[in-house]
Amino acid sequence: MRKHGLIGVVVALTVLLGGAAPGSASAASERAPREDPASAYVQRAEAERGGEEYVRVGVTAGANGISYHAYERDYRGLRVVGGDFVVVTDASGALLSTPLAGQEPLEVDVRARVSAQRAARVARARLDEVREAGKPEKVVFSPEGQQALAYEVVVEGRSAEGRPSTLHVVVDARTGGVLAEWDEVMAGSVDGYYYDDVSIDTRRTSSGYALSDPERSGMFCGIRGNGAVSGPDDRWGNGSGTDLETACAEAYWAAQQQWDMMRDWLGRDGFDGNGRGFPVFVGLNAVNAYWNGHTVNIGRTKDSRRQLSTLDIVAHEHGHAVFQYTPGGFDGYTETYALNEANGDIFGALTEHYANHPDDRPDYLFAEEADALGRGAERVMYDPSAGPRDEPNCWSPKIPETEVHDAAGPANHWFYLIAEGSEPGGGKPSSPICAGGPESVTGLGIENAGRIWMTALLQKTSFWEYADARVATMNAALQLHPEDCAVFDTVRGAWDAVSVPAQPGEPRRPAPCGEPEQGFSISLSPSSDGVDAGESVTATVSTSTTSGSPQRLSLAAGGLPSGADAALGPRSLTSGESATLTVTTAESTPAGTYPIAVTATGAEVTRRAVLELTVRATTPPDRCEDLENVGTGRLDPGGSAYQPDGSYFHTGASGTHEACLTAPEGADFDVHLLKWNGRAWEQVAAGDPDASPEQLSYAGTAGLYRYRVHAASGSGDYTLGYAIP
Repeated sequence: MRKHGLIGVVVALTVLLGGAAPGSASAASERAPREDPASAYVQRAEAERGGEEYVRVGVTAGANGISYHAYERDYRGLRVVGGDFVVVTDASGALLSTPLAGQEPLEVDVRARVSAQRAARVARARLDEVREAGKPEKVVFSPEGQQALAYEVVVEGRSAEGRPSTLHVVVDARTGGVLAEWDEVMAGSVDGYYYDDVSIDTRRTSSGYALSDPERSGMFCGIRGNGAVSGPDDRWGNGSGTDLETACAEAYWAAQQQWDMMRDWLGRDGFDGNGRGFPVFVGLNAVNAYWNGHTVNIGRTKDSRRQLSTLDIVAHEHGHAVFQYTPGGFDGYTETYALNEANGDIFGALTEHYANHPDDRPDYLFAEEADALGRGAERVMYDPSAGPRDEPNCWSPKIPETEVHDAAGPANHWFYLIAEGSEPGGGKPSSPICAGGPESVTGLGIENAGRIWMTALLQKTSFWEYADARVATMNAALQLHPEDCAVFDTVRGAWDAVSVPAQPGEPRRPAPCGEPEQGFSISLSPSSDGVDAGESVTATVSTSTTSGSPQRLSLAAGGLPSGADAALGPRSLTSGESATLTVTTAESTPAGTYPIAVTATGAEVTRRAVLELTVRATTPPDRCEDLENVGTGRLDPGGSAYQPDGSYFHTGASGTHEACLTAPEGADFDVHLLKWNGRAWEQVAAGDPDASPEQLSYAGTAGLYRYRVHAASGSGDYTLGYAIP
């Protein structure tokens, strides 16, 4: 499992962030009827896969008579986290997807070795301040084909930075380790702007009017969590940047514009897909805005001169609602959150273009109007690296380790390319193409681009990643434009242009179009692995012909750490064949994580796949005092301390962090390693609670780090030894 891709996002992460909370794609779950082809398909699968049961949670109608049937899964009475899937049928009822094909049946021993009480204790330790912890639910954890018995625990409280949090923690029921975690609330960077002379739909009351929508169910605007703003007449605000009634009316108008855009352009009924909207609240006393799973909350600019109620900010936060209320919710890895953030920016751009207000001309900049932090637009979709955060334009294996808003860069870049193209002209910005991509991409227009993205969201599952989004949007292009070669080529070419690699089994060009180019793809399985220094590891190099006829490929490997060798067998093959990569390390190979690149060179192009290889130190320390750095202290039950001496340390090199914690007899003390991500301290590793003394090992990159020692139970003196790379 790619643990480096797991994410534990803190509530209200900092300014410039936005988030969502788990949810269903439709109303209450129901056992699927037996007469439709999707139901017949899953019933056959149930009969063939002992112990698994499937429950249909919603059906969404799409273009051209296509239907999207979302299912969730149980195994021997336990909910399967990451087991959801979507079956697609066409207007005649024929299956367009068979999502269970190739998946191994679940075979999990449902007897837990770790108690629910221990799982709750592990989950509670993930927050500095716990207000409430839910009862641990025994589940089967199965994203990306994994199979593990686990507990899911929901913990509410505050993070180490003091921000509110509703944290979902998945604890391995065999080892007590944390398999995944995600937070229901993320914060977003915001901006304030005033729109003159716009019309809004309001509700007549017995004493006047209210900012409560008479047609869009659930939508209203209030101040600081109160009910809808009301007044004696139907005119709102005074035009002041600090007036909360003005901000409420603008945010309310922006939400109505987004609702209408989704109805007119995307064919979606409300933010949840079933005709429902959500409240908006202004008056948040922070340079922030966020979606918390059921409301949008809008703050102020850094100079406190304006409220943060622009079209793109309000639409970004409601975009998280759309991501939540499509199949799969937002549960997942770093890339899931990155795509959620990109989704917010995409909806911001769509809403700006739909509203087309003269004081906020449509563009592909995010949060540019108020310049809330004194640095212009926070994100630049046509060239993410041009923004103040220098976000990556191109996907790479480093994306799962990248902060989620920065990791959204490739998806934002892709959307601009399919909407406008790489050289749109007409005064619109050019957009760069990543190495190995096509010479150019021709845009489809933002409305068509939005429909393709929305259709892909209807096929989203939990633990969605860039590779899944590539396949889903290519399927969406075929579903919306069955024989349009240009549309398909644009969607596929844009993913190539941002370096998201071709995927095995992805759709081919429509049959009437042919495959004029000779194309191929390359992938590695596994794409990440670990090895002790002095040992070897192997991976399968798979190639496939994506267009034209099979061609001869030459393979090479690079990026090896000191003392390591790579062997490829064979070094030359025909696309569609496989080879084996063997990496052999030396005992002297430094610990750390290295991107081992395998390149395949064909007649016209070169493709690359990467193995993220973690080399582990061979002799972890046995005694805490034997490590080069030692910190000591005393803790009472529930207390925490940071080492070294309440501060942090810096390492300028990649390598392995080793730590050892000795706790008082009978006490349960835990150690966690935190890294500064540029905005907040993020936990990157935790000690093994079953080891005595507790041990921690983590292969990390250069940066700022600190250790947190937490007394889950008991009190007394502790000793923490640690080695810095």
